[in-house]
Order: sequence, then structure tokens, then C-alpha cells
Amino acid sequence: MNGRWALPLALVFLVTPFRGVAQQPSFGPLTWEEGAPLQRISSTPAFERAEITARGAVSAELWLGYSNIFEQDSSATHVLFLDTERILTAATVRWGVSERIEVGGRVTLETTGGGTLDSFVHWYHERLGFGQANRDRFPRDGYAQRLSDGGPTMYLDVRRRTLGIEDLQLFAKWSAATSGDGRSTLSVRATARLPGQSNRLAAERADATLVALSRLGAGSWYLHGMLGTGVVRASPELEPILRDAHAFFGLAAERSLGASLAAIVQYQVASPLLRGFEHREIDWPSSNLILGLAGRWGEEWSWDASFQEDLPADTPAIDFTVGLRITRTWR
Repeated sequence: MNGRWALPLALVFLVTPFRGVAQQPSFGPLTWEEGAPLQRISSTPAFERAEITARGAVSAELWLGYSNIFEQDSSATHVLFLDTERILTAATVRWGVSERIEVGGRVTLETTGGGTLDSFVHWYHERLGFGQANRDRFPRDGYAQRLSDGGPTMYLDVRRRTLGIEDLQLFAKWSAATSGDGRSTLSVRATARLPGQSNRLAAERADATLVALSRLGAGSWYLHGMLGTGVVRASPELEPILRDAHAFFGLAAERSLGASLAAIVQYQVASPLLRGFEHREIDWPSSNLILGLAGRWGEEWSWDASFQEDLPADTPAIDFTVGLRITRTWR
């Protein structure tokens, strides 16, 4: 899907003047992580707040991401066919151990299948003049997650799942620095990941990531950043096509719309995990534009809602994801 109008419209919205929004709290960034099947062979860190949970407080978070995925391509090096709709259900618990450290865990459940949105996606691609990327050559609402070398060697073959455990993550986050007014902060998060069984041909292995998270506040604006790296580990069958490590970067601009609401434009890039295919849709960086709103209800509840668009479209990033997060905090 071509996102040529998404960024200009988002920028116009963000710079529209609002009264009475100076010095409001931050609610961003938007909760989101790379959803492309070719990227999720290894860890896919979520962009989250640089702020840590207060000492003694506990928070419980639920994030749902609904994705429509279609990629079909073949060349001398590969045959790729991804056709599915997927729901990711991620439940996270955090505890403020001290003034500067939080620890927590997260379990991600995955549901995949043929879905029901292919006809709608085909329709709006036609109405907006976007290309179909070969969607119109295959039956709608089908299912496939396969990657091969074009011959007998298969690299990826993922069956349908219903609330299957995708992974379990354990993490610790350290607050490295915070400004006097608390509006700007820098933290570091270390995460260990234990994958669930998904690829029938070559199992993933435990891996780890290290991420720096930042927030800079000025007036009614906040700027959020994420920069990190991780190791890539899988069964020996995949080692010839996998890189040893990957990196990721995110940047988000947040504009306060009042005491309980903010608009956010976010951009994220992840380096490729696969190598040797010499094709943009497989071994090039994955990049996404995410637009959304974030806010709170009272002092205990917070939320964000987002829409992700692959930009540019000819990368491993998936077509789109609609996300929703709800968080409850006990202080």
C-alpha cells in the first residue's frame, strides 16, 4: 500500500494550533513492533516509554495488533508467499523495584489464518489507485507462510495458529538520567527472549536485545527515540541465510491535545535479518510509518490506538497493522 498522503496529512494535523496544551504530560510513544514474518524469526523490540514504573508500583498492559499480510515473489534465489491475517496479543506486567529500575515479563500469543479483509483491501487499493502487488492473482482470504530457495530447500513454513505462544520475554529497564521537571529522560532496557514453536522447518533459539529509550519535552511537544541492537539465533538450517545481529531505530513526535490526549507520528526502521537473496522485499531494511492517539483515563488507566503503514512499500514490512493498548497501574 502506498502511503504518499499519510505523512503530509499527519504533519498538517500535528502543527495545527491547539490552545491550553502547554506543559501537559506525555502519553507516547505508540506501542508498536515490527510485524513482518521475515523479521519475527528473531526478537522484534517494541517501542515503549523511556519512563520507568514508579517504585513499588505495578502495571498490567494488554496490546492487540491486527495485521493483513500479503507478499508474493519469486526469483533465481527464492520463492516467497505470505498470505495471512494475524492477531498478536501481548500481555505485559511491570514492577518498579527502585527509583531507577523496573523489571517485568511479557507473553505474546499469535493467531493466524486466512482472515476476512482481503476483499476490503482489494477494494480500497482499487479506489485509491494503489497497486495490488499480485493480490488479484490468488484466491482471497487464503493462508500461506512459506519461503524456499526456489528448489527443494525450505526455510520457512509456518502453520495456522490459534492463541499459540509466540514468545516469552523477561526484561529490566534502568533510568539513566532524568531532567529536573521530569519531561526529558533516558533509559536502557535489556531483554531476554524465549521463543515458542512456530516454524516447522527450523526452530528459533533464545536471543537478547539491548535498547536505549529517550524522551525530550519542550512546551506542548515531546520527541521520543529508540535505538537498539540484538543477536540473531536460530537452528543450523537457517544459519546460511541469517545475519548474526540486527539493529533498530525509532523516532516519534508527540503533540499534546489537552490534559488527557495526544496525537503521535512515529517512524521505525529495522535492519534485515536475512541475507543473500538480493531482493528488496526480503533482505532490505524494514520501515514503517505509524499514526495514532494516546491518552489516559484518570490516574490509573492509559491507552493508545495506532495504524501502521509500510513506507516504502517494497520492503519486508507488512501492509498494515491496527493496534490498541490498554494499561492499568496500581501505585
